[in-house]
Amino acid sequence: MYRWHYTQTSTLNLSPLLLLHGWMGSSEDYREVIASLSWQYNCLAIDLPGHGKTEVIDEENGYNFVNTALGIIELLDSLGVDRCAIAGYSFGGRLALYLALEFPDRFDRAILESTSPGLATEIDRQARIASDLQIIDRLSTEPFADFVRDWYRQSLFVGIDKHPEFPSLIELRIATNKPHKLSKSLQFAGLGNQPYLGDRLKVHPQSISLIVGALDRKFVDINQELARSCPHAILKIVPNCSHNVHFQNPQAWRDCLTSNID
Repeated sequence: MYRWHYTQTSTLNLSPLLLLHGWMGSSEDYREVIASLSWQYNCLAIDLPGHGKTEVIDEENGYNFVNTALGIIELLDSLGVDRCAIAGYSFGGRLALYLALEFPDRFDRAILESTSPGLATEIDRQARIASDLQIIDRLSTEPFADFVRDWYRQSLFVGIDKHPEFPSLIELRIATNKPHKLSKSLQFAGLGNQPYLGDRLKVHPQSISLIVGALDRKFVDINQELARSCPHAILKIVPNCSHNVHFQNPQAWRDCLTSNID
């Protein structure tokens, strides 16, 4: 169903760490993180369907949220990775949470950055699908460069434009993505089309690390509720960051990852 593109460090004797990027991202987003962790982890970062260089062979089913998760498991099998830690950001965090809950024997720890467990009601899911359809329409009608720049003007990303590497981030988004593929990702794997995971998270017995930027008030609220409801969750709120913590403060993200190594 997929021809995966991924990057992997060569230190195969170290504990594996799977890295899943956010919507409109790619495995390139973790280049700095991988460079700083290569002494400690065998890092595996993949391009999710609709992003970067990964090819979706089955166009009808390959963008589906659950099928994407199953495809990741198949990739891990092909690489001989039986068990690993998993870290995901935003869209990738939702996939990471689903994988950790659905395949607990494969993931000994989950690190979830700016992540939601999904929407609990059908009304909310349908409203989100309708909202995503408006975004899909914009992707098909607006110049992609304009869309990308406007995307980062959302309140979720407050302050990110002050980062010295922000222009490079915008250039990377434009260079590594195609609007029609992003549309399919949003249509079939968007928040309104994924299973609600909040109830399952409450009884999950394994370690969950939650990372969120203090300036991202929406996801601070979401993750504070997750931390209250999940007995094994540890929440870290990173000052002076908004939605994309690993970009704005990679050291704080690494500290969250390495602070609870088994």
